[in-house]
Amino acid sequence: MSNKIFFLLVVILFPIYGQQIDIHSPKNIKKFADFLFCDKDYLRAIDEYKKYLEVVNNDTIRFKIALGYSLINDQSNALQEFSSINNSSALYEQSRIEVLKSLSLSKSDSAFYLLANNLINSKSQFSNNAQRLLNTSILLNENELPDKNKFLIPFESDDKLLLGNYYDLKINPPYKSETVAGILSAIIPGSGKIYTEDYGDGITAFLLTGLFTYLAYTNFENDHQTRGWIFTALGAGFYAGNVYGSVASAQIFNAKVNFDFENGLKLFLEDKNFFTPAYDFCK
Repeated sequence: MSNKIFFLLVVILFPIYGQQIDIHSPKNIKKFADFLFCDKDYLRAIDEYKKYLEVVNNDTIRFKIALGYSLINDQSNALQEFSSINNSSALYEQSRIEVLKSLSLSKSDSAFYLLANNLINSKSQFSNNAQRLLNTSILLNENELPDKNKFLIPFESDDKLLLGNYYDLKINPPYKSETVAGILSAIIPGSGKIYTEDYGDGITAFLLTGLFTYLAYTNFENDHQTRGWIFTALGAGFYAGNVYGSVASAQIFNAKVNFDFENGLKLFLEDKNFFTPAYDFCK
């Protein structure tokens, strides 16, 4: 049901049941806020929930406000709201793992590692979740990696193979050497780009450099000095550009390796919802 339909019903029914319906009552504010939340209109739901909290103190509502901020990637407000949930609340443990998620997304490294270790050492119901998020985050940073077997312990069997591969890629990324790429192309034009898996440009560089070299040679042989020097200059330009381009191609290849690694891990974390619980507030 869309918001327009909801408001239309209110407009139609209010004159009929005016004495029975109070759209400003806490109960109806909460109902409307729940409707907006389940319709994924989180920002407006937050506003309505805040109105409700002005008259009713409710940790579930406070948690939903924080969750709404997190879902729209406003991690600063999410952190503030999750942190406001008291340790006597039934939602306290859930709020702490959500704080850890928000710290991870906001790249607050020092606070993230401190809370992660506190959750792990507290032996709470989400200690294993915190360990999984911590270990995955280590792969995304420059931290020294623990032993591979120890690293994989907290993960489920389905994830161990995937994260084991990422662990190996972190230890030994499949980079291409810029020096090797340049030397190869200096020896055989285009071979450096083929080495960096840029096959199309590599073959093109080989053919064009070879063509201009051949044209320069045949023109000199036939005593066409001017054309010979023109093709020599063009060949030399393509040759030098091919060497430089091979070095650049290695840099691009390595940047892509890093991007694919980081993007793959981030997609994995998103798929796992950063190892936070699933909430069903819309039954």
